[in-house]
Amino acid sequence: MTTRSLLTITFAVALAAAGTVWIKSLVPPDSPSGSLQFLSAAGELPVYDEAGAKTDLASQKGKISIIHFWATWCPPCVDEIPALSRFWETYQKKPGLSLYAISVDKDWKTVDDFMKKHPSQIPLYRDPDAAVARRFGTVQYPETYVVNEKGRVLLRVPGAVNWSDPDFRSRIDQLLAS
Repeated sequence: MTTRSLLTITFAVALAAAGTVWIKSLVPPDSPSGSLQFLSAAGELPVYDEAGAKTDLASQKGKISIIHFWATWCPPCVDEIPALSRFWETYQKKPGLSLYAISVDKDWKTVDDFMKKHPSQIPLYRDPDAAVARRFGTVQYPETYVVNEKGRVLLRVPGAVNWSDPDFRSRIDQLLAS
């Protein structure tokens, strides 16, 4: 084999490798922010309560769901918990509404210690390794999603929600009335 042939083959292999890397870079990541339009499109989205019982968010249909990702080490999350708690005190008895306050903390002890200092009746879940949060596209905390009874994500709120905002509450009330 001549030097020219070797150089041609080497160049072709290098060009093919560079082309492959470039083409793969065009493929969007598995869960870019806001990409989850329907929960059922994600396969399984498991979160766990303190007893270890699994809830698959992808199969939660028939109710309006508020899915709220948070962490004890996140200052806006800490500030938001009392307002979320007051919101839930008002809305928890409304038929057709469920709340999933999903901590991305490393363990339940961290969450329990936090809740002792900030008592609340919000339904708590944990997302081990923030795997479900990543599949939603969540890259910052807190982040909240409002999902209709068919599993369609209607609203994504990055950052803290003003849980007492009349417009936000009106949206929830409208969804519950339809």
